[in-house]
Parts: sequence; C-alpha cells; structure tokens
Amino acid sequence: MLRLVISFGLLALLAFLFRNQLGACLRTIRQADLKFLLLAFLTYILFIWVSAWRWQILLNAQGLHFSAWFLARVFTLGLFFCKLLPTSIGGDVMRIAYTVKPGKGPEAFSATFLDRLIGFESLTFLAVLMALFIALRRSNALSLGKAGLTGPAVILLLLLILLFLLIITVVLFNDRCHNIARRIFSHLPFQLHRLTQTLDRAYDAVKRYRHQPGPLALSFILGIGVQATLSLAWFFCAGAVRATVPLGYYFVFIPLLNIVVNIPTIGGLGVREAAFLAFFTPDWLPGKMGAEQALATALIFLGLDLFFALLGGLLFALTPRPIKENNPEKEE
Repeated sequence: MLRLVISFGLLALLAFLFRNQLGACLRTIRQADLKFLLLAFLTYILFIWVSAWRWQILLNAQGLHFSAWFLARVFTLGLFFCKLLPTSIGGDVMRIAYTVKPGKGPEAFSATFLDRLIGFESLTFLAVLMALFIALRRSNALSLGKAGLTGPAVILLLLLILLFLLIITVVLFNDRCHNIARRIFSHLPFQLHRLTQTLDRAYDAVKRYRHQPGPLALSFILGIGVQATLSLAWFFCAGAVRATVPLGYYFVFIPLLNIVVNIPTIGGLGVREAAFLAFFTPDWLPGKMGAEQALATALIFLGLDLFFALLGGLLFALTPRPIKENNPEKEE
C-alpha cells in the first residue's frame, strides 16, 4: 500500500506542478522523431540481452546451465513482476524460480543475488567514472554552486556508496563473517530450523564465487555495459524530442536515477520521472531541457518500460518453468 501511495502520489504531484506544460508535453510526444524511438527500442532489447548474458555467466559458475535466449525471456518476464506489481523483489524471485533445479536452490539464489549486487556496484562505478571525467573536462563542474549534481559532494557520495557495496561483497566472501551469521542462525527458533539451513547453504553458495574471479570480473564489466545501454536508451528517448544534453551526462545521471528508484514504489514509478526532471533541467546543465521536454522524455521511457513489462507478463503466461535436471536446453 505504501508503494502505491508513493508512486501515484508523486505522479499526481508532478502532474500538478507541471500542469501548465502538459499540453506542450503531449504535443512534443506526438511530434517525436520515430528514428530515435526505434533506436531506443533496439537499445532496450540490447539492455535485456546483456543483462541475460551476465546472469548466465554467474549461473554457469554454479553449474546451472541455460541458454542466453531462455534467460532473456525470463529476465523480461521478471520485468513484469518488478515494474507492474507493488514489490521490488518480485522480479528476482521469479528469476530464481525459473533457474532453480533439484538440490540447487541456494546456487540459483546466489547467482541472482550477486547479479543484483554486482549490478549496483557497476552502475555506481560508471557514475563515479563519468562524473570525474566531466568534472575534469569542465572547470565549472568542480563548483558546487555552479554544477550541483556533478560537484565534489556527489562524487564523494557515489564513492561512499561504492565503498559500502564493496564492503558488503567482502563480508559475503569472508569465512569469519559466515561463522558469525551461522551462530545467529542457530539462535533462531527450532521451528525455523529448515530456514536456517537454507540461509546457511545460500551463504555458502555465495562464498563459492570468491574462487571464481573470472566470472565475477566479467559480470562487473558487463554490468557497466548494462548501465551504458540503459543510459543510451534514455538518450535516444530524449533525442526523439530533440533534447541536446550531451551523452556523457546520461552516463552520470541515469545510474544515479537507477539508485534513486529503489525508494519503495511500484517499479520506481513517480520517483524516476521526478528524478529525471531534477537531473536534466538545471540551468547549469549544457543543453538543459525545458520542463515539457524532460517530462516528455520521461513519459516516452515509461511507455518503453511498460511495453517490455507487459511483454514479460505475456511471456509469464507462455513460458513453463524447467523442472528437470537433465538437458535444460530442450526444456527451453
């Protein structure tokens, strides 16, 4: 219920604040450049494919083998539960459900969990990298008063977020921390005995990745690719309404936006649109967007997002869960 209130409350607030620009915004959308819309659509497909590929690498490392095509369908299926239902973890639950095999529950969980964690690390790293690049190229970008969101304070904040995520990763790979967690699990009521065993096995499955630096490194690199393709999709949506903000700023602000949308909402609805307007309309931003232009971009991307989420719902109805251990390719 809280997610519903936040999402629709923010959308209502945006509609009220920009009520005078709504007419111009709708006209801008009607006049959108179809070439850029097609590029945004194709880039979103690339985002799904790269996301499936990096997930496949982590699954393979745990002995769970599925084709990239199957995982792309499951990833799209997960978008339906992530973006259209009042939960932020429903998509991950479905991804685990479609990749689990008999006796391999913790392994499926660990692959999806690390896919999410490394994804956050990748997007934060990309935002830090591009913010530093912009700050070094533009002398006024180091002035907080002039360039607020790309100033030293935000770079420091991003570095702190990245450090926090790296500390979580180290904790998950550490035997001493695992033993502490095991003692905590042992103090849970006896009725939760099976749950404590599952949690312990899941922790152990996550730890196994520390001996597989190759898949972890490749997953991190592809995570940057995931965020880059998503940033490009936003860039092309903006290009459709003839926005002229340089591409580099999308590589800073879209990862930031993807962090912000984890505020409890329905798939970031409302928060994402408000954040996009806040990031892309300040006076200091080169080629800054007008309010109606930024709102039109956010609504076009929302339409793109909803299209693939609804496609995911259709795939949910058509894609059976593989339940047999042998030959997963035939099950797909």
